[in-house]
Amino acid sequence: MKTAPEQSVASVTEAKDLLHPLYEEKADSRVNLKDTNEAEIKKLDLDAAFSQAQLKRLLDDNKARKNFSVFIFAITVLWMFLVLFIIIQCSRKKFILSDGVLIALITTTTANVFGFFYVVVNYLFNKDKST
Repeated sequence: MKTAPEQSVASVTEAKDLLHPLYEEKADSRVNLKDTNEAEIKKLDLDAAFSQAQLKRLLDDNKARKNFSVFIFAITVLWMFLVLFIIIQCSRKKFILSDGVLIALITTTTANVFGFFYVVVNYLFNKDKST
């Protein structure tokens, strides 16, 4: 059976000798409140300026999103009407395009329009950056 080792206790004089340097050092517990308050005010001013900059950026982003969404929609609609116009003119025999060219026109134009629309909308309305 093991017993706990005996702990030696320092005498009062040894404790005083060990703690004596701590008693002699003067602790400067005074704090310059003016400097502290100025530092806090500067930090609060920086925080307020940062918050205002973030708010301005978010408002500008929302304004740009509105403008670009209208612009993107207009381009997409115009592009699709242009393809529809070409197809109608081909059906009236005013434009003469082969079937392969018409199929390529319709598929590539549609893919380009919707691909463009998808990429731009995902950039403008990204859920990770959304507000």
